[in-house]
Amino acid sequence: MIEAGVSFYSFYEITVEVRWEGEGIEVEVEQFISPLPFVKLSGIANSVHIELKFTTTDASLDIPHSVSGPFCCYDLSVFEAGGCVYLTDGLSIFQLQPQAGTGFVTLHRSFKEKPLLSKYNFFLIGLIHLLAPLGFYDLHAAALLREGIGYLFLGKSGSGKSSTALSLVHQGWQYISDDTLFLRPSAVGVEVFAFRKHFYLDTTLVRHYPEIAPYLEEPIYEESAKRFLDMELVYPNKFWSNCFPRVLIYTQIVSQPESKLIHIDQTSALIKLMRQSASLFFKRQGVNVHLETLRRLVSQSYSYELLAGRDFYEEPEKISDFLLNNIKIFMKTKQE
Repeated sequence: MIEAGVSFYSFYEITVEVRWEGEGIEVEVEQFISPLPFVKLSGIANSVHIELKFTTTDASLDIPHSVSGPFCCYDLSVFEAGGCVYLTDGLSIFQLQPQAGTGFVTLHRSFKEKPLLSKYNFFLIGLIHLLAPLGFYDLHAAALLREGIGYLFLGKSGSGKSSTALSLVHQGWQYISDDTLFLRPSAVGVEVFAFRKHFYLDTTLVRHYPEIAPYLEEPIYEESAKRFLDMELVYPNKFWSNCFPRVLIYTQIVSQPESKLIHIDQTSALIKLMRQSASLFFKRQGVNVHLETLRRLVSQSYSYELLAGRDFYEEPEKISDFLLNNIKIFMKTKQE
């Protein structure tokens, strides 16, 4: 049965129109939208910033011969030609015109069999291109709030940022996201916004946080040790949609018995920060503004490297006091 429909959503101040047409397509659209902080609007929007259209196909798809690339990320290939961007997994394609704010998604019939995380990444990379001209830039980080101060925890996969974030929420901190954020520069500073509502956690964390066990979702891969967790079900009223970060913490797991927090200079902090904003390296448009946004974020923040030792693994409840006490000492020393 051919399905067709249209819905409108708000993403902070941005209005998104989503149209779909094709067999089974509405389910895929819902899977794209549901993990995101999109708010469905009633009625028809008078004007939109981003237009998305979804359809399905059985045929193989062609990329124009004049394209440059590809740049590869998350098992996807990104091509560019004539102001258009083509994102593909080899069968499905997301054709984008970033400056016009339009995206045409053609899903191969086999797309429905892909793991949820692969589907999420396909949509995320496309939206990164569409949001950049509107002043939103991607960042791979966990964002939390404590007493009105915004903290970012950054690092590659396996660096401990999600487990640190979970520990801090368990100890009363508010959270924005554990993994995917967008930055937006403004006259008063650089602000971060949540993009994914769920945490993505290793199941071994149940050892320290048994309360999460009933709420862990099914694995996205059969062999995956990670699961999505709807944090609102476990820690209600802790979600916060945005903040102005003042502390950047780059996490790293080490074998030492005791953890350390080391203050780092702005140049080192910027280099580390750039590595966590992937689109800086695969999109050509707006790179200078994107880079300046990262510089401003470093400038408005204190930056540290957290070497998480065995003490944090064995007693994660120590993390909050450790961070707050050490950061307070660093700030006091700098002011003197």
